[in-house]
Amino acid sequence: MQTIQAIYERHAPALRRFAVGLCGDSSLAKDLVAETFVRAMTSSAPIESATVLAYLCTIARRLYLKEWHRRQRFTELDDVHADRAPGPEQLAIDGQAVSRTLAALQALPEIDRAALLMRAEDEIPYEDIAQALEISASAAKVKVFRARLKLSQKLNEES
Repeated sequence: MQTIQAIYERHAPALRRFAVGLCGDSSLAKDLVAETFVRAMTSSAPIESATVLAYLCTIARRLYLKEWHRRQRFTELDDVHADRAPGPEQLAIDGQAVSRTLAALQALPEIDRAALLMRAEDEIPYEDIAQALEISASAAKVKVFRARLKLSQKLNEES
């Protein structure tokens, strides 16, 4: 069994990319990653080194879904006095192709997005993706293929 520090150093960047892809918000992604490692550290079950990234992605995805459901209960208030000028971070993101890709990712269904992110960025085996998403391995392959196709079509439409 690896120490949580070693697991964090090895998998935190990949988990953060996964979380940003899920939620499209770097602040929320940072919180999801932190909470994921807290949950992993306090879990009574041992972390298997062969499936550690899939295990962490499963925790992060469940935390994201819980947060998403929580946020659905609230509505935004109109703020007539809000500063409408974008901040420096938003200006930097707007000038890059990353924002287009994130928007296209957000258009995908959550489960397709999760499958694609696990496979594309970190090359998690389909069996581990299937286990994390609670589907069959063949369904995981189909989800990744269709998500890639939809993402490609969406990006080509915007070009």
